[in-house]
This record gives sequence, C-alpha cells and structure tokens, in this order.
Amino acid sequence: MNESIEPKLSSQRSNELRAVVAMSIPIVVTTASRALMSFVDFYMVTKLGEESMAAIVPAGMTVFIYIALGMGCVMAVSTFASQSLGRENFRECSAYAWQGVWLALVFALGGLALAPALRPVFALYGHAPGVAHQELIYARIILLSVGPTVGAVALASFFNGIHKPRVTMFSALEANVINVVLNYCLIFGKFGFPEMGIAGAAWGTVAATAYRVIRLAVTMCLPRYHEKFACRHTWRWSRQRIVGLLRVGAPQGFQWLSDVLVWSLFVGWLIGTKFGTTALAASNIAWQFMGLAFMPALGVGHAVSAMVGRAIGQGNPALARRFVNIGVAITTLYMFAVAVIYFVGRDWLVAQFLSPDVANRAEVIAAAGALLVCAAVFQVFDGAGMTYVSALRGAGDTAWPAGMFIISHWVMVIGGGWTIIYLFPQWGPLGPWIAAAGLIIVTALLLGWRWMYGPWEKIQLFKHEEPAASQALEQPDEPDAEVIAADTPAAT
Repeated sequence: MNESIEPKLSSQRSNELRAVVAMSIPIVVTTASRALMSFVDFYMVTKLGEESMAAIVPAGMTVFIYIALGMGCVMAVSTFASQSLGRENFRECSAYAWQGVWLALVFALGGLALAPALRPVFALYGHAPGVAHQELIYARIILLSVGPTVGAVALASFFNGIHKPRVTMFSALEANVINVVLNYCLIFGKFGFPEMGIAGAAWGTVAATAYRVIRLAVTMCLPRYHEKFACRHTWRWSRQRIVGLLRVGAPQGFQWLSDVLVWSLFVGWLIGTKFGTTALAASNIAWQFMGLAFMPALGVGHAVSAMVGRAIGQGNPALARRFVNIGVAITTLYMFAVAVIYFVGRDWLVAQFLSPDVANRAEVIAAAGALLVCAAVFQVFDGAGMTYVSALRGAGDTAWPAGMFIISHWVMVIGGGWTIIYLFPQWGPLGPWIAAAGLIIVTALLLGWRWMYGPWEKIQLFKHEEPAASQALEQPDEPDAEVIAADTPAAT
C-alpha cells in the first residue's frame, strides 16, 4: 500500500510546485513592473542633476504614505475573492472588487484634500531649498495618481484572487510602456512636448496609472468574466462588504501607512538631515535596488496569498500549508541569489546611476555600495517574511501582523536607527541601515512563527453568510485545477 501511495504523493507535490510557479510568474512580472516604473522615473530624473535625484524618492514616499493606506485596505479584495472562488460563490468575487473601487474613489478625494499639507511636510525634512522645491513639484502632481493606483490594486486583486493573474500582468506591462514613453517626452521635451523636468516624470506616472485602472475595469466587464462572476451587476455600494473589506484590509492599510511613514522618515530624516545630500543620494540608489529585488518576492507572496485563500475556501488548510512551504523556498532561494549579486557587483551597479561628471561621484559609490552589502544580508530573510505575511492575509489574519509591524518598525528602525547614530556617529548612514536589517530579520522570524502556530485556521470570513450553491469551476489560466482539488495524502 505504501508503494502505491508514494508515487501519488510525489506527483501531488510536483503538481503543487508547478501550480505555485505558474501562478507566481505573471504576478512577479506585475510587481516587478511596478518597481520598474519607479526605477525608470528615478533613472531618468538622475539626468537632471543631484537635486532632482535627491528629491524624487522622499517626495514619492511622502505621497505613498497615503497611497499605501488605500492599497492595504483594498488588497483584501484578493482574500475575499479567492476564498469566494474556493466556496464557488462567484458573484461575491466581483462584488468585493467593486467595493474596492468605491474605496479608491474615497481615497482619491482625500488625496486632493491633503495637497495643502505638502509644503509644511517638506519643510520639516529640512532639505536644501533646491531639493525641497523639486520635492513639492513632484508630490503635488503625484497626488492625482492616488485614485487610479488604489483602484488598479483593487481590480488587480480581483483577477489574482480568481487565479487570472495574466490580466494584471499585461495591464502593468502596458502601463509601464506608457510611463517610459511619456517620461522621455515630458522630462526632456522630446517630439514637440514641453520640457518639464521632474514634473514630467510625475505626469507620466499619473497617465500610466489612469490607463491601468481603466484597462482592468473594461476587461472585468467583458463577457468572459461577466458570465461567470456577474461583473456588470455587482457594482453598487454595499455597506456589509465594505465593512468586511475594512475589517481585513484596514489593519494592513494602517500597517502599510506606518511602514511607508517609517521608511520616509528613515530616508528623509535619519539619512537626509543627519548626513547630507550625498548620503541621501546614496540611500536613494540603494533603495531602488532593494525595490527591484523586493517586488518579485512580493509577487510570489501575492500568488501564495490567493492560493491559500482558495484552499481555505475549499476547506483544505493542509493544502494551504504546502503552498506556503513552496513559496518560502522559492523566495528564499531567489533572495539569496540577489544577495550574492549585490555583494559582488555593488560598486558597478551603483555606478550605472551616475554620470562621470556628477559631483562627489566616488563618495556616492562608496556609500551606496556599503548599503547594498547591508541589504544583501537582510534580503534573504525578507523573502520568507513577505511570503508568510501574504499567507496570513490570504487566511484573513491581518490584525496581529499589522500590530507587530507597526510596533517593531517604530522601535527598531526609528528608535534603533537614531540610537545608533547617537552612539556610533562614525558609522555614518550605514548605522541606521544596520538597524533596518535587524528589523527585517526579527519580523521574518515572528511571521514564520505566526503562520506555523497561529490561529488562522479558525478564522471564518463568511460565517454570517449562507453557503453558496455549487457551480462548475471554469478551467483557470494556470494549471492548478488538479492541485487545488487534491486532498490530503490519505485521500489519494
């Protein structure tokens, strides 16, 4: 009997691995393209001089503090859509997606109301006048991207939740093309467009995000999706669903707000005001490389979250655990490879951002190279941590991770970073980055513990709803139908 079970187990594990990889690849491309948009903005703006290069990351992160709150809230669409898919309650998948769009409109209005606060916020950073002026120009325009960005995340979460990530991938790639073309035209004044400098980078991003949310909404209403998910009929505001989204998404939203606020203070205050423009430029360069590495691992996490949600919706937590184990292995191996590249090629990588005539070029290369070594150490842990927190989100367990993140970030990054600067000023900007490395290692270990021993299996998102009638599942884009249906080894 054991001889007959072992080949089946091996085949099942292979199917599960293929399912995770097939689901992850489009989402990895999507998240990597999101980082690429920021990377392209930064790279093109570096051609405008040191002031613009120093301004774009603090300005973008300041606005992203608010965007992150909205993104975190609507990311819960994936949790509800994937679990509804597992329960075969297909109409609820699109209903929660539209509630995410309604929330995006609310955040868009809030973003416009925040515009007058930008000038005093940047004044608090204490950056050089030229840098502060560039920050204000960029941030005022980027505020217009709040609604499209949050709305696009909500609709992308719907497609990921129903295991159709290729739709989100193509929309992201198309948006990146639009961003690159408009950046080139508007930053440098090409093909008859006005030369707008850093403002051109902001307008390119606004246009690209607006295109993406429209593209996703139109696709969602096509017959292919409407016939199964009733997408054209579920668009009305639903207080009950909004409350459900906020119950799961708000903790994550406030966590993301806190995270971005912490990292904005980390870059803009701890680095920018304590060590000057050269250190700020070096940290901005290191941050861009971190984003490029971070986003693919985050994409695997999003894929795992959707697969965990669907498995839980089907009442199969054992399958959810196996998906998470596979995801952790993939992200850890990937981040280890990235760490090796950062360590070996750090000076060459940094030099690609700097033209030969940039002031303090050697100092920027040396400082940013040291920061990449620090990033190489902690990113191995970061991949596993992202997978575990995504898995917990797929199960609806967001409050505990959010509380842990908020407390640890303020204590270790801000408090620890300031303490290291005070006690070891000779370490320069590397000191706060060491505190950040400690944070990422500790949180990864805590999230792993929470997934392995936490109460996520007892969470019931739909306990107040009547069970949905069974409906035949449509074959998904990815080859996971067989794996999702697989039960525990005993059932094989």
